Amino acid sequence: MPQRVGINVRLGEEFRRTANALREVDRSLPGKLRKDMERALRPAVADAKARVRSLPVQGTSGHTGLRRRVARGVRIQARTGKSPILRVTTSMAERDEQNLPGYLDRPQGWRHPVFGNRHEWVTQHTGGSWFREPLADHRQEIAQSLRQVLDDAAETIAAATRG
Repeated sequence: MPQRVGINVRLGEEFRRTANALREVDRSLPGKLRKDMERALRPAVADAKARVRSLPVQGTSGHTGLRRRVARGVRIQARTGKSPILRVTTSMAERDEQNLPGYLDRPQGWRHPVFGNRHEWVTQHTGGSWFREPLADHRQEIAQSLRQVLDDAAETIAAATRG
């Protein structure tokens, strides 16, 4: 079964209530809330993508573009509705590569065959977490941005009720 690497931001009940209140004011406002939630995660996601692209390449034969493909698979998922969701995930386009983002994120490294040769295996170390650590480093910034998103939404709702 493919391993999926992801970080979930726990959204409290206030996000669901806020989305519902915004929907009552204007049906398009929950979409704005979702975009604002995504915007709060963009700096952390950009940092994670930069980190994976900068992982060391072992050997002298060049590279396969793995780090670039992993960075391309990092995505933000945001949803407002009955069950608000805000998460960052990473996945690969090729089914046989689905586990690679998780392996690359392991500080202890990972073993793999050399160019698919099942008789020759190596342990590869990436130097630390490229995904979980950068997102954790941005925790305070994300929390502050999400508080601002809620404050802005509350102001929109208050302005609409003032009339």
